[in-house]
Amino acid sequence: MRHRPPLDHTGGRPTTAHDLQLASGIIDRSGVVDVLAPLLDAELGRHRTMTVRGALIACQVNALSRHQQAHLIDVARVINAMTDEQRASLGFTKHDPAQTYDRLDRLFLKLVAVLEAGHPGVSAKWVANAIANAAIAEEYRTTATVAVDGTDVETWGALHGDVASVDLDGDASATQLIDAPARTKVPKRRAKVFGRGSDGRNVYTVDCDARAGHRSATNSRPAGPYVGYELHLAVQARDIRWTNYVDKVTLSEEAPGLITCFSLDPAGTHRGRAIVDDLIAAKQAELALDAVVWDPGYSLCTPDTTQYKLAAAGISTTFQAVTHQRLPRPFGHGQALLIDGQLYSPHLPEELRDLAMPPRGASDAEKAAYEAKFNQRARWRLVRHAGADADGATRWRCTFCAGMLRTRAFPKTMRRPATVPLVAVDRHAEACCDGILTGMAAELPLWQPIPFGTTAWRLSMGRRQVVESANAALKGGFADLSRGFLRVFGKTKMTVLLGFTIAGYNLDRIRSFRAKQRALAAKPAPRPKRRSGTWRDLVSATIEAPETAPPDSG
Repeated sequence: MRHRPPLDHTGGRPTTAHDLQLASGIIDRSGVVDVLAPLLDAELGRHRTMTVRGALIACQVNALSRHQQAHLIDVARVINAMTDEQRASLGFTKHDPAQTYDRLDRLFLKLVAVLEAGHPGVSAKWVANAIANAAIAEEYRTTATVAVDGTDVETWGALHGDVASVDLDGDASATQLIDAPARTKVPKRRAKVFGRGSDGRNVYTVDCDARAGHRSATNSRPAGPYVGYELHLAVQARDIRWTNYVDKVTLSEEAPGLITCFSLDPAGTHRGRAIVDDLIAAKQAELALDAVVWDPGYSLCTPDTTQYKLAAAGISTTFQAVTHQRLPRPFGHGQALLIDGQLYSPHLPEELRDLAMPPRGASDAEKAAYEAKFNQRARWRLVRHAGADADGATRWRCTFCAGMLRTRAFPKTMRRPATVPLVAVDRHAEACCDGILTGMAAELPLWQPIPFGTTAWRLSMGRRQVVESANAALKGGFADLSRGFLRVFGKTKMTVLLGFTIAGYNLDRIRSFRAKQRALAAKPAPRPKRRSGTWRDLVSATIEAPETAPPDSG
C-alpha cells in the first residue's frame, strides 16, 4: 500500500477582512450554497466540522490573488492561516491544522459526487458559472455582445509516449485549420492508450475525461496535438451603435472584458455543441446578448449547430469566412448573387464578384487597398426589407430600389441625390429587380450583419481581441492555466475549481477598469483651441477710441 508523503499545511497567505468580505459576497450572491447544502448535509450522523459555505469561501479567497494555483492544499493553507474569528464566521469548528486538508478533500469529493449524480439543474457547469457571474456587478454588464474563443488546458495525467503520436479522433479536428506537422528524424514512441471512453475516443492518461486535441501556435511553443481539455470563453465586448455597413462604425463606450460564460470540455469536442447552447441559455435567462464574434474554429462547424441555432434565438454572428465558404453562387433563380454569405444585385460587375483578402502580415496601406474593393462591392448588397419571421424567412430589397446606387439604365434611380454613387449597368436589362426577394434560413447560413471584407467588418471583427486578452491573462497575466495549475482528474473537479479562478479574474478586470476610469477622470481636460474670427473679434476691431472734447478757445 502506497502512503502519501507528509503535506506542508503551513505558509498560507493571511486572509484580510476585505478579501473575506469579497469572497463571502461572491458565494452568497451565487446562490449555490442554498442548493448544495441540503444535498451534502445529512440529518443523521456526526455533524461536519467544515461547512459547505466555508469551504467554498476559502476556495474563493485562494482564487482572488494573482498567480494563484487551484490546489486543494493551497486552500487548506488559506484556512490554517485564518484567524480563529474568521474560521468561526465560516462555521469551522474543532479546527486542527493537520486535519484541514483531509476534511477539505473529503468534502470536495462528496461535492463532486453530488454534481455527477444527475440532480435536475445541478451540475458542475452551473455551479462554476454561477460563482463566476456572481463576481460581476450589474453596473458593469453594459453591452449585449460577446467574443468567443477557446484555449487549451492540459491534463495533470502523465502521457506515456510522444504527444505527436496521438490520434485526433474528435469532432473538432474536422473544423480546425490544422498546420502541417514539422518534419523530424527522431523516431516517435507511440502513446499508450488506456482504453476507450463512453464517447468512443481514446483515453491516453489516467484522467478518464481528458482527450486528444490540436492547439494553435504561440510565442513559446509550436502548434500541435495535446491531451487535456478546451476552455471556451465568452467575454463581454463593445456593441455596434451605428454603421453605414461600408467603412464607418461607431462602437459603444469601453466595457470591461469580463467572462460572462465559460465551458470546459474534453479536447477535440465539437466546438459548436460546447458553447452555443450555453449562449442561448444565457439569453433565455434574460441576460443581454444580441451578437457573437468568433473565429473560424466555430464558424466552420455545421450551421445547424451554430449559426441556425443562434439566429433562431435572435443572436447575430460575426466571423471570418474561409476559402470554401466564399464561392459565388446564384440565388433565387438569378434574382441575386450569394457571395461571402451576403446577397448582392445580379448586376454586380464581374471584377467585384471574386475578391481576395489581404495576406497575413499586410501593412495598413495594403489592407486599405484590398478593403477598397470590398467597400465598393458593399454598395451593391441587397437590403433587408423585413427581419426574420417565425420560420426564419427574411425579405430583401434591391440595392437600386433601396436608394444605395443610381444608374442611367434605370431612369427612376436618377432622381436620387447626387451623393448616391453613379454606376454603369448593362443597358439590355429591363428592370433592376423583380420585386421583393424572400430568402429562407437554410439558404443564408453564413449571413453577417456587415458585409464580409469591408472596413466596417474589420472594425467589427476587431472586437474579438478582448477574448484574446482574456486568454492571455489566464495563461500568465492573472493565472497560468498550463499543466500543473489544476492537479485533479476529471471534468467535474476541474470545472468547479476554474469557476473560482474566473470569478477572481472578473474581479481583477473590474478593479483595473475602475482604476482606468479614475485616471481618465483625473486627467485635466485638454485646453480648447482658441477661436479666431468670432463676432467679438470683428465687432471689437471696428470700435474707435472715444473722442475727447475740443479745448476751450476762450
